[in-house]
Amino acid sequence: MGDTLDSQTLQARLDQILRKFASVAQLARVIGVSDNAIYKWLSGRGQPSVANLVALANAAKVSVEWLATGHEAVALKRSSVQNVELNGFAYFGGYNLKSPGLGREVLRSEQIVDYLAFKKEWVESRLNVEPRSLLLIEAIGDSMAPTLEDSDLLLVDLSEPRFRHDGMYVVRRDDELAVKRIQRRPDGAFNIISDNPAYQPSVVSGDSLHIIGRVIWAAGRL
Repeated sequence: MGDTLDSQTLQARLDQILRKFASVAQLARVIGVSDNAIYKWLSGRGQPSVANLVALANAAKVSVEWLATGHEAVALKRSSVQNVELNGFAYFGGYNLKSPGLGREVLRSEQIVDYLAFKKEWVESRLNVEPRSLLLIEAIGDSMAPTLEDSDLLLVDLSEPRFRHDGMYVVRRDDELAVKRIQRRPDGAFNIISDNPAYQPSVVSGDSLHIIGRVIWAAGRL
């Protein structure tokens, strides 16, 4: 997406959304804004914030990408990750590892916990990845402590869902996701390791290792 929303095309999409509701007042109540705010967006005298874009998209059951740009996001490894780029920032829709649907073969979940903003330039220069390739998740549990604690935030690179080198990855086990450290063994199998020594490591063959993405950034409370 460009750095700003195109007011005319946004107005057209807002008009389409409004047809799903009985009135401007009803739409305003659903997304938690004033009637005047809706009228400003429709007239081009103002634009919704990212939070309001998300609320509009959820209320109308459309994607944030379509509402902001008029185009559906190109599927990323068959994913439906909802990231938004606006005014030089990349806004990542955050999920936790127990969000319904996230562990399925097709990453698909509407259970966004929140949006977190990063400078797009920082993401591209420091992390060396396109923002739309990233998934923001919230860790759950203590299996990776002390490296990762419960509720720590992680950015996961989905652009290469395969083993590249020893490191921390998000892997799929049945219908759940887990963050684990993966090491390649001399025999071609992989060690699946929890940093918390209370959890026993396991060994899996290459064909049973299902990698979703590589963890490239983490943040939490000190």
